[in-house]
Amino acid sequence: MARLKVLKFGGSSLRTGGSMRQVAGIIMAEREKKAVVLSAVTGVTEMLVQFISRTRSEEDVDAFMREITKLHVDLARDALRTESARAKAVEELVAKLVKLERMLYGSCYIEEVNPRIRDYVQCFGERLSVIILSALLNELGERARPVDADELGIITDGLYGAATVNMEATRASIRPKLLRMLQEDTTPVITGFFGRAPEGSVTVFGRNGSDYSAAAVANAMGASSLEIWKDVDGFMSVDPKIVPSAKPIPRLSYDEAAELAYFGAKVVHPMTMEPARSGNIEIRVKNVFRPEAPGTAIGGADNVDQSIKSISCMKDLSLVKVFGEGTGYKLGVLADVASLLRRAEINIYSVVTSLTCIALLIDRRDVAKAQKVLAESGASRVETHTGFALMCIVGEGLGHHKGLASRVFKAVAKEGVNVGLISAGASLVAYHFTVDEADLERATRAVHEELFGC
Repeated sequence: MARLKVLKFGGSSLRTGGSMRQVAGIIMAEREKKAVVLSAVTGVTEMLVQFISRTRSEEDVDAFMREITKLHVDLARDALRTESARAKAVEELVAKLVKLERMLYGSCYIEEVNPRIRDYVQCFGERLSVIILSALLNELGERARPVDADELGIITDGLYGAATVNMEATRASIRPKLLRMLQEDTTPVITGFFGRAPEGSVTVFGRNGSDYSAAAVANAMGASSLEIWKDVDGFMSVDPKIVPSAKPIPRLSYDEAAELAYFGAKVVHPMTMEPARSGNIEIRVKNVFRPEAPGTAIGGADNVDQSIKSISCMKDLSLVKVFGEGTGYKLGVLADVASLLRRAEINIYSVVTSLTCIALLIDRRDVAKAQKVLAESGASRVETHTGFALMCIVGEGLGHHKGLASRVFKAVAKEGVNVGLISAGASLVAYHFTVDEADLERATRAVHEELFGC
C-alpha cells in the first residue's frame, strides 16, 4: 500500500456547516490514502474546561447539556443536506453526549472534580466533531468512519493535563487498525487532543494538542507528509495584528517551528515537531480558506536557510524571584523549586540563576499558586513582579549574524523600552528577553523594522 498523508483540521475550520463543507472538499480532493485528525469545534473545549473547573449542581448540568447538544445538533443540520444523514448523525451525537452527561452527573453527586474526570470531560469536543465530519464525508460519497483516539490506541505516559505520546506502544496499537480501514477504502476521522494511559484512563495533551496527535499518527503510520490546516496562511515574521506588513515564512526547520510555537506563535503545538522529526515527516501548515496559498513547510529540507525567521511574543507573564543566602552554591535548590512548581502544575518559561536569587518566568495566572508553594522552599523571601511580556527572536542564522543582539537591543532602546530578563544560549535558534507588557507592541515593531525592513 502506498504511503498515506495525514490531514489535520483546526476548530475554526469546523465552526459552520459551510466551513465543514470546505474541509470536506479538501479531504476529497486528496487522491492519496489519507487519515484525518480533528480538533473540537472552536469554543467547545473552552466551554468544557470552564464547566468542569468546579463542582456543579444538577441544574447546571442540565443547562450545560442542553447548550452543548444544541450547538452540535444545529451544526450537523447545517452541514448535512439529507434528512437521513442528519438523523443518523444526530443519533450518534446524542449517544455520545449521554456518556458526557453521566460523567458530569457523577462529578456532581460525589462533589469532586479530579484530574481524571477533568481530562475525560475536556476531550468530548473532538468526539463530537468527528461524528459530524464523518457523516458529511459519507453523504458526499467518501467512505469515512469516526475514530476515538483512546479506542484506536494512542497510548500516553498517563500524565493528566499534559500527556506525552508513547510512540512505540502507539505504533504497535494503531497501525494494524488503521491499515485495515485504509485497505477497505475507508478514511479514518480521528479525534485529536487526547489518548489513553496504559491503565486505560483518558489523558489530554494540552491546548492545540490535536496537532501533536496528528504528528503521532503520521509517525506511527510512516506517513509521507502531514498537513495542518488552520485559518491562517502559516507562520509569519511577526504577529500581523502588531505589524500588518508581516511577511509569510515559506520554510522553517523543526527547531525553529518548535521555538516559535513555544514562545507565543500559536500556529501549532510545540510538541508536534518531535514525532515529525523522528519520522522525517515534512509538515505543511496551510489555510483552509485559502488552499491555494503555499503555507509554511516545516522540516524535510537538506539545506537549512541561515536567516532570522521571526519574532514571537507572549503576554500575561510574571517574574518570580526566589532569594536565599548562597542559593548558587546549595546543591539541589533549583531542582527543589522546579519540583514544587511542577506539583502545582505551573510551567516555567525561563529561568536565570545567580548566587543569591533564582528568577523564574511564569504565567501571570499562576502567581498566587507559586507564592503559596514556594513558601515551602526554604527561601528567605519570594518576590513577584507582574506586567511582563516576552519577545523571542528565532532563526537558524542566530549564530551567523554578528552583532545581531546589539542591533535588537539598540532598536528597543531607541523606543525608550527597558529590557528585563535575558536568556541566550539555551537554544541554538532562539533567544528571548522580557519587556514591560505596555511596551511590547512598540518594541516588537521596532525590532521587526530593524530585522526585516518593514
